[in-house]
Amino acid sequence: MKRKFAGILAAVICMNLGLTACSTQAGAPDTATEENQDTEQIDETEGQDTEGNGMQENAAGDTQATGAYPDGSTPEFSGEKLRLTVNGTDEVVIAMYDNNAADAFLERLPLEDLSFFDLSGIEKPIERPEEPFSLADEEPGYDPVEGEMVIYRPWGNFTIFYGDFRYSDELVPLGKVESGLDVIAGQTEDFTGELEVME
Repeated sequence: MKRKFAGILAAVICMNLGLTACSTQAGAPDTATEENQDTEQIDETEGQDTEGNGMQENAAGDTQATGAYPDGSTPEFSGEKLRLTVNGTDEVVIAMYDNNAADAFLERLPLEDLSFFDLSGIEKPIERPEEPFSLADEEPGYDPVEGEMVIYRPWGNFTIFYGDFRYSDELVPLGKVESGLDVIAGQTEDFTGELEVME
C-alpha cells in the first residue's frame, strides 16, 4: 500500500513539475523568434536601394520608375509637362525629362495632326515626320521601361512604349507618361494626336 501511495505521489509530483515547465515555456517570450524578426527587418532595410535605382520623383512628388542609360544612370524630370490629346478627346499627360533632347523637342511644340500606329504590340510611334527630330551623335543609348516616350534616332520620330523593351543605342529618352497610358495602350487602330505644353 505504501509503495502504491509513494508511486502515485511521485507521479503527481512529476506531473506538476512537467506542467510548471510547460507553462513557463508557453508564457516566456520566444527570444529566438523575436531576434529572427528583428534580423529580417534589418535585412529588408539593407536590401532596399536608397539611391533609387531607376526611381525618380517628378514635379508633383510622385515616384516613377524610369529606364537607364548604358552607365546605369537615370534621367531626371524637368518639371515640364505635355498634354497629348488622342483622337480629339482623351488626354495623356507626359512628364518631360531634363536633357538636351527634351529641350530640343519642346522647341518644336505644339505638334498637330500626329499619326500614331502600333508596332510589335509594345509601342505607339508616330509616322516618320517630314522634318525629323535631329539629335547630336553623342547622345547615349537607352533601356526604356513601360510608359516612356523616346526618340528613335534612325527614323527621327518619337514613340511611346506601353510595354517593356530592351536596350538600344538608337533610343533617346524624352519623358514618361504620368497619366493616360491606358488610353494609348487601348488604341486598337491607328489614331491621331495633338501634343502641347501644359500651362
